[in-house]
Amino acid sequence: MSTGNRFAVLVLAAVAVTAACGGGEKQETSAPPPTAGAAAPPAAAGGAAAPAGGGSTVSGKVTFEGTVPPAEKIKLSADPKCVEMHKEGMEKQPIMVKDGGLANVYVYVKSGLPPGNYPAPTEAAEIDQQGCNYKPHIIAMRTGQPLKIKNNDDTLHNIHPRPTVNAEFNIGQPRKGMESTKTFDKKEVMFPVGCDVHPWMRAYISVNDNPFYAVTSEDGTFEIKGLPPGDYEIEAWHEKLKTQTQKVSVKAGEPAKVDFNFKG
Repeated sequence: MSTGNRFAVLVLAAVAVTAACGGGEKQETSAPPPTAGAAAPPAAAGGAAAPAGGGSTVSGKVTFEGTVPPAEKIKLSADPKCVEMHKEGMEKQPIMVKDGGLANVYVYVKSGLPPGNYPAPTEAAEIDQQGCNYKPHIIAMRTGQPLKIKNNDDTLHNIHPRPTVNAEFNIGQPRKGMESTKTFDKKEVMFPVGCDVHPWMRAYISVNDNPFYAVTSEDGTFEIKGLPPGDYEIEAWHEKLKTQTQKVSVKAGEPAKVDFNFKG
């Protein structure tokens, strides 16, 4: 079977899966394609702003010690449009290290937070299908917060999260410029989302019921703002290196610091 025929079969299969697994309410529109060369808008991937009344900031750095494994080369031949976008090939590297700092680590308050009411933001978190990949790789959001799902590629994608607490859904977006909006109503730390048409596409979503979380930047740094005084357990999660926890005491008006070190 030729490459073109194989891809056509994949497209038909994905459309069939989409029809069967749509699940839940969704809003879907076809937005105008972005201007050529324009940068994608920033996604809501970090911690939310500090709640009213101030609080203290917990900051730190997540580092990696050891040898970073080689990146995995991706086979794009099933979709000629992905090949066209990556003429020099494409690689997958989940352990991203810069100057010893580890990117894409989800850091959040695991325990110790007093009861409180933290309304969900109305501004949507975003996940974009761009260059036959998901951007950003880690999506951190709130229960009840909208998640805007965008397709900026001129090829069929589908977004298929696989949570264990929230409802699973599968949305197909066959045209460039399409957008859909979904929400998750239960707290759930990190579940995968993939594209059934392009199996190398993988990202992770975390849904929190409070704003005290962050995702490390490319140099491994993070900030969690607005924590009230108290004793907390902070957890750092990485898709390949698993989790680490540390305890930290937060005093009113005083910044606190906590660092993590993962070993390869």
